[in-house]
Amino acid sequence: MKKLLLGVALGLVSAVAVAQDNGWYVGGALGQVKAKDFCNGLSGNVTCDDTDTTVKALGGYQFGRNFAIEFGAMTAGTVEARGGPGSRLTVDTAIAEATPVFILPVGQTFSVFGKFGLYTSGVQTKLSTVLGESTERKTNSDLTYGVGASWTFMPKFAVRAEWQRYSKVDAGAIGKSDADVISLGMVYRFY
Repeated sequence: MKKLLLGVALGLVSAVAVAQDNGWYVGGALGQVKAKDFCNGLSGNVTCDDTDTTVKALGGYQFGRNFAIEFGAMTAGTVEARGGPGSRLTVDTAIAEATPVFILPVGQTFSVFGKFGLYTSGVQTKLSTVLGESTERKTNSDLTYGVGASWTFMPKFAVRAEWQRYSKVDAGAIGKSDADVISLGMVYRFY
């Protein structure tokens, strides 16, 4: 009888521990994006800045200690190239994503994670010259993946750092580029 009671007690404790890792979370991140291929192939006396600041909102649901589904929306900054007198090319990008997140706890307050999923981007390319302006809008979807680490510094708050790649973001006539984002963010857990 004592073994049965001990077994039931241990089962309840582990069920409560698992339940504590289930629930909704929201967060945000600030980072830097590098669209490494958008500046390739520009000829003449052109300067090109292929990095900018990103802002990301995210939310998701964690299913136990090792798995979550996450959704995010991000402004991925502006790539800008300047040429001769009055010539300017800007590429503005916004991204929405859905990713499964695979989590490996390392102790009570620290974890590492990997993510792999899909994104959709909306890109506006604008060319301004002395003769006028032209604008092209393009959308595409492709793969995204990344890795990161999270530190829970209070019961409901965690800081996380991550690197994530968005494959082949399409800017129309300019071409496609992988976009790499390094960010630092915070997550609030509702559980």
